Amino acid sequence: MMDIAIKKPKITLMFLVLLLIVGTITFFQLPKREIPEFTYDIGSITTIYPGATPEKVEREITSPLERDLQAIIGIREMTSVSAAGVSNITIQLQDGTDKTAVFAKIRNVVSQVSSTFSDEVISPTIREDIQMGALSSYHILSPDREKLYQLRDSIEQWQTEIEGIPGVRGTIVKGIPQEELVISLETEKMTRKGIILPQVLNSLKGEFETIPLGTQQSNDSIVQLSIATYQSITDIEKIYVGLSAGNEAVYVSDIGNVELRSLKPKDYITYNGTPALSFTVLPEQGVDIPSLQKKVDERLELLTSDLPEQVTIDLFYTQNTIVAQIFKDLSISFIISIFAVIIITLLGMNLISAIIVALAIPTSIILGLIPLPYLGVDLNQISIIGFIIALGILVDDAIVVNDNIQRRYRLGDGALKGALIGTREVRVSIITSTLAVVFTFFPLLFLSGGNGDFIRALPSVLITTIIASTIVSLTLVPIYSSWRRNNSKNEQVVKLGILGGLIERLANWYSEKILKRVVKTPVKISIIGLVVCTLAYGLIPFIPIVFFPSADRSEVTVDVTLPVGITMERTNDYLLEIANQLAEDEAIKEISIYTGAGLPGLFGQVMTGSGENTGQILLRVDREKQKADETIAKWTGQLRGTFQDAEIKMTTIETGPPVGAPIAIKVAGPQLNELMKIVTEIKQEIELLEGSGVVVDDIGSPLTTIVYEPNREVVEKHGFTLREISEQIRLVTLGFPFGNFDTGKNNVNMRVIVDEVAKGEQVDMSELFLPSKQEIEGQQPIIVSFSELLVETKTDQIQKIPHINGQRTITIRAYPGEEQKAALEQQIDRIINGISKSEEYSITVGGESEARTDFFIEITKLFFIVIFLIYIVMAIQFYSLITPILVMSTVYLAISGAIFGLFITQVGIGFMAMMGIVSLAGIVVRNSIVLIEFIEQRLRDGYELTEAVIEAGRTRLRPILLTALTSIAALLPIAFGGDVLFKPLAISIISGLLFSTIFTVVLVPAFYISAFKNRIAKTKELESDI
Repeated sequence: MMDIAIKKPKITLMFLVLLLIVGTITFFQLPKREIPEFTYDIGSITTIYPGATPEKVEREITSPLERDLQAIIGIREMTSVSAAGVSNITIQLQDGTDKTAVFAKIRNVVSQVSSTFSDEVISPTIREDIQMGALSSYHILSPDREKLYQLRDSIEQWQTEIEGIPGVRGTIVKGIPQEELVISLETEKMTRKGIILPQVLNSLKGEFETIPLGTQQSNDSIVQLSIATYQSITDIEKIYVGLSAGNEAVYVSDIGNVELRSLKPKDYITYNGTPALSFTVLPEQGVDIPSLQKKVDERLELLTSDLPEQVTIDLFYTQNTIVAQIFKDLSISFIISIFAVIIITLLGMNLISAIIVALAIPTSIILGLIPLPYLGVDLNQISIIGFIIALGILVDDAIVVNDNIQRRYRLGDGALKGALIGTREVRVSIITSTLAVVFTFFPLLFLSGGNGDFIRALPSVLITTIIASTIVSLTLVPIYSSWRRNNSKNEQVVKLGILGGLIERLANWYSEKILKRVVKTPVKISIIGLVVCTLAYGLIPFIPIVFFPSADRSEVTVDVTLPVGITMERTNDYLLEIANQLAEDEAIKEISIYTGAGLPGLFGQVMTGSGENTGQILLRVDREKQKADETIAKWTGQLRGTFQDAEIKMTTIETGPPVGAPIAIKVAGPQLNELMKIVTEIKQEIELLEGSGVVVDDIGSPLTTIVYEPNREVVEKHGFTLREISEQIRLVTLGFPFGNFDTGKNNVNMRVIVDEVAKGEQVDMSELFLPSKQEIEGQQPIIVSFSELLVETKTDQIQKIPHINGQRTITIRAYPGEEQKAALEQQIDRIINGISKSEEYSITVGGESEARTDFFIEITKLFFIVIFLIYIVMAIQFYSLITPILVMSTVYLAISGAIFGLFITQVGIGFMAMMGIVSLAGIVVRNSIVLIEFIEQRLRDGYELTEAVIEAGRTRLRPILLTALTSIAALLPIAFGGDVLFKPLAISIISGLLFSTIFTVVLVPAFYISAFKNRIAKTKELESDI
């Protein structure tokens, strides 16, 4: 078929042009973004239980839900937190699970279990659309925070408008308080009018809890029926409650008041000292970031045109800026790599041959773009790096084909014959080596979790472009060579590149001096080579382990946690003090304070366990004066020394998917007291270790709680239940939720409260009463004061109760520096081994180290699969079980080179370095395939073994050197370009290729002769006997 494609060039070129047009269109249609999207198969179930303690929430909400959810197949892990008044369960699904089907089962279970909950419990809400990353975020600024609060209606309109833009998934507004409708009743007025609370509640229900009226057919049309209800606050005050003792109509306004109140803000935001609100836009999955940002900018420009005086809007963050910078930097690297590859080819080829080879670069890339949308791959920094890696590989086939065609022309073949035979001779080895590359990267498509989502674009791009390059090298290259040969007036062979003569002399010297010595003592050379390469593996313990390095960005996040019980106002003042100290650093150019829930997840720094006592400070530093890591090293110790009553953690953006704390220790068991005892002991031991950094747990310090101990004797005497007593207390503290009310602009929650306790005051038990149920003949019921029923005491109670897979589990997290991490892990292991505990309790170490271990285990499994697949391909090609082992030996040599390169540069073994090492398996076997294939061709032509090896070395040294150098040249801009994420990948491939190339041309011939010398000799004897 390939011969037909070469013989019918017009038809072939027509199809190629068509595919190039499709590929070009695909390029402009592919979405552009910073990094691949992370859509985690995670959902959450949140249940509000107003006023309930953590123990009550755990017992009545969390545990019943978890028991039934654990029976659902497809759930990988379930974590939960039972806190005061709220239960939150996070569910992570197994990879490859049918998300829709599993969440349907989850909804069914939640529906069934929630039907047994108390009436006070608000129906659970289920979320299943957790996605990382924001499009952009803005600060609305004003010197007066109250003016910002007055923008509530305008910002709600912004949300409606922006969320209406196609491609926008939603918006997040932080810093503005929500509203609620409060119906505040007074017992004194109710008593005077002879009204009791149930009458009021029934009247409210009668007004708002109407039932649908259905429809009515009128002539030929169907008419919807509805009943009008009150739609304003003043209307609610007119709701009829009942008749007074004097038979006068009593309305809500007669016994209380109705008002729309602002709730306490969940966040206080300040930007460079100015009060602010935060408005964040979230993109849908798969959208093009630059085009969507343009639409949002245009809409916001219209919406913000009528902002009040002293109110401005400022763009705080946009992914589009980062995308533009990344594409600019990588585009420069891409262009440099192209020129480097072309220059390398010119060194060993004449101008025409170099042009032929260079044609393979844009053609293969454009053709490789076509399948990407169907593989779910867009244009991001990972896919572009894939194209850069591919640059050096995709010219390999073109170099080999062109070099062999030129060799045929030098032997005297005509234009078409030379192209056909020259292509045919190397076709099998090229297809085989392409399959080896494809099989190398194909298993990487199945990496699980966030790591798989993060890296999937890389193997996808490499597979598609390498396949495209093979097609181009076996069709376009011979077609162009034949055309040039036919149209060339000079039939003489031109000079083979700028350094063609030098390479020719090098090939002769290599074959005459090196290989002739190799063939004399192949076993000795093989052993020496293997020993040298094996020694390189001993350098692994001296290479730092960095799973994902910190990004070279200007953002630094400061997480601050104060003791429990501190108000948000005090926390905000505290963060302002920290910010004022940081402002003394001239390298820090921006300071944003997010008191409360923290940042809206812009930089992968989402705060866990947030509350009124927590906050985050986002710093932007001038990288020319001071890098993010230097800022952290400079300020961490100073801040912890100055603000000793706060837990302070400084971090910067990581280049990969989030993996959690560097070290996480999980302590699981049945009893909270024993768990907390173990946790306290471990924390104290770790905090004494040098370089341990911040050490926190997810249960927090105990919270001061007022406990009302019932006087059981008095309670029983008057026939009260604890529910009746707690309801009366609840009425004056929180009140009771009472559905929603449509203000005409939005829906707000309603709440009914009686004799509300003023802010800052405690409940006075002597002012709360219940009529006794004890019947005394001829007398009115006794009114009993709560001061007789309850005794007030203060105690410390746990803030929250965490679970993992239904079991109580407290997690301790440590944040040491990179230098101390490895040593600290070993010391922590010794601490845990020395902890005394019963068999009911377990302690496990996880965090980044666990994620790293899991990844290394998974990548090792995939690596062996890669080796096995490549071995099968080689075995089929050479019809031998030994020859594939010889080919695969270059992988062992390449890995030793990668280890040596990582050791010299001290870049660190991590995610990307392992990706580079796995990539080497497919890249380096190409040269050994070409070399061994030529040796066996010469043997079939009747050459002696030593002559075949020497001739193969002389003939194949040029393409081997050129293919290796082009691959190295393509990655040099990445290795020395300062990109911390891709530098380990580039260095591992470059050093692996360098080692592999040097050892391939020496050791592979030695291995081959050692393995087949006796067998070939016996074959010759048998043939001579016959």
